[in-house]
Amino acid sequence: MLDYDEEARDYDTSRGGEPRARAAADAAERLLPQGPCTVLDIACGTGIVTGRLLRPGRTVVGVDRSPGMLGPAGRRVPGGVVRGDATRLPFASDAVDAVVIVWLLHLLPRPEPVLAEAARVLRPGGVLITTVDKNDAYFAEDSDIARVTADLRRGYAPHVPDSTALPDQDAARPDPQYRLVALKA
Repeated sequence: MLDYDEEARDYDTSRGGEPRARAAADAAERLLPQGPCTVLDIACGTGIVTGRLLRPGRTVVGVDRSPGMLGPAGRRVPGGVVRGDATRLPFASDAVDAVVIVWLLHLLPRPEPVLAEAARVLRPGGVLITTVDKNDAYFAEDSDIARVTADLRRGYAPHVPDSTALPDQDAARPDPQYRLVALKA
């Protein structure tokens, strides 16, 4: 697994930067409640998406367990980030109107505890927005990533962890296509 504290400084640029964040935030925005509400961004990382969700009347809070990631997130969402584990969120039950989980679930061997926590903090009628199918999207078309990881994927697991060594790992690549889904509580 990556050391996200060490990765924080270069994380955004090595993961698609502003264009990728803008696309994710724009997609989530279409699914978020309109008007005054509270939005929780689980595993907010550097806050590159979280900050784009800020609107007048909307409270946005990011939570991440990596202090290194929370530094940049705090600059993007001043006073709106907290340190916490996605499986034990530091929020009361029924506390938020929407939960956003972008680019996390595909990294987890068991996403159920995170989803259970998201459901716990959602108010009745709240919405959960998350990315799905991201790992599979890398391999839908031929690419350098698909070629390098083909044997590993065939021989060991259906999902390739973030720590797999890739050629030119720091080289920017277009983000794979993925879907956002919204589920009402």
